[in-house]
Amino acid sequence: MRFTILFVLLMTLMPAKEKVYFQQHVKYEIEVTLNDTDHTIMAYEKLLYQNNSPDTLDFIWFHIWPNAYKDDSTAYAKQAGEDSRFSRSDSTQRGFIDSLDFLVDGQKADWDPHPEWIDVIKLKLPTPLMPNQSIKIETPFFVKIPEVFSRLGHTGKHYEMTQWYPKPAVYDRKGWHPMPYLNQGEFYSEFGSFDVKITLPKDYRIMATGDLVDGEAEYAWLDSLTLVSDSIHALPKKDFKKWAKAQKKKKKKTDIDSTSTEMKTLHFHQEKVHDFAWFADKKWLVQKGDLYLADSTRNITLWSFYLPKNAKLWENSIEYLHDSGYWYSRYYGDYPYNHITAVDGDLSAGGGMEYPNITVISKMPGKQMLEMVIMHEVGHNWFYGIIGSNERYHTWMDEGLNEYSCIRYWQDKYKNDNERFVVIPLIQNKLGIAKDLKF
Repeated sequence: MRFTILFVLLMTLMPAKEKVYFQQHVKYEIEVTLNDTDHTIMAYEKLLYQNNSPDTLDFIWFHIWPNAYKDDSTAYAKQAGEDSRFSRSDSTQRGFIDSLDFLVDGQKADWDPHPEWIDVIKLKLPTPLMPNQSIKIETPFFVKIPEVFSRLGHTGKHYEMTQWYPKPAVYDRKGWHPMPYLNQGEFYSEFGSFDVKITLPKDYRIMATGDLVDGEAEYAWLDSLTLVSDSIHALPKKDFKKWAKAQKKKKKKTDIDSTSTEMKTLHFHQEKVHDFAWFADKKWLVQKGDLYLADSTRNITLWSFYLPKNAKLWENSIEYLHDSGYWYSRYYGDYPYNHITAVDGDLSAGGGMEYPNITVISKMPGKQMLEMVIMHEVGHNWFYGIIGSNERYHTWMDEGLNEYSCIRYWQDKYKNDNERFVVIPLIQNKLGIAKDLKF
């Protein structure tokens, strides 16, 4: 009798059995054209959505995050506050997404807006999606690119294309995870593959998540640009100062210079990632390097793209990319992709922002700060990138673990150079993280 009572008590205390782990998969194909006169894109998206869950799905939540910049009602606008640059902007500076017209397996599909957030919609499936089945979803879309208030945006003819396409929310053991775009609050997305074809004027330097497919001509052009950068950095100190001074005196009229009438289409492909970002500018200088990974005997290409006015600041950027990839690969396993890229941007959401293979860095006051931010953002390829955690609700799993790794990197690279450690709290303040850490 005692055994029976004990058994019943134990059974009542045991948590209900959780669902077996599963992970949905999304295969994206996107064709997009940039209009740098109107600062818009026209695009067509096709995606193959694989339901690996044990559940039958009647709908799929989609994030259409460019709508975060549409008006003052959005979660982003409310978080930014009444005294923000966004709140003081007008409709010509803001952005949105529209022209959505969904087909699901060739059938027209309707969608409903989220009751609270205009940057989230519910796509109603014409036929329920059964477990272990997939559906093909497609839609055109149009984006008016906002000025850079947060992450997605443009400054003149400089483009930072992030969170720019319709994206399914995550469905996991806990159900759906629809969420609005926030400036302070990051992301959670399904793993998959991306084939993205980007058409834009020929004179733009562009880099993105993934590898160029049949990109020999574009890579050759970028290689030729590295020779220009190398020649600038090889100038005698006096001549370099003269060149740098001339760059800083240049007026912003270059932002409205006529663009090449000749267009190019570049095809980027990447497997096993959960986001896709691209960046474009006509003025960037380019540097290139290599990282050899001994364990997997692979060679990783390193790229940095930066404005001429920041040439001195970024002159060692390839070293920073190399050492970041090297130390993180030693700590947590080899970097799994083919390139690591950093671009000089106009980001307003902190000191830097990570995306698969590529990071954008905002204005930095000095080389130590630049190195620390590049290293921090490259490190996110492991903590957020490879792990794929829910950044919105488990921030410590990417920012906490990554910041610990940053300090470890700094200690391993610079040993007892105590003066360099002064920069760590400054970086944390710049990135807006770990404010409670003591050193």
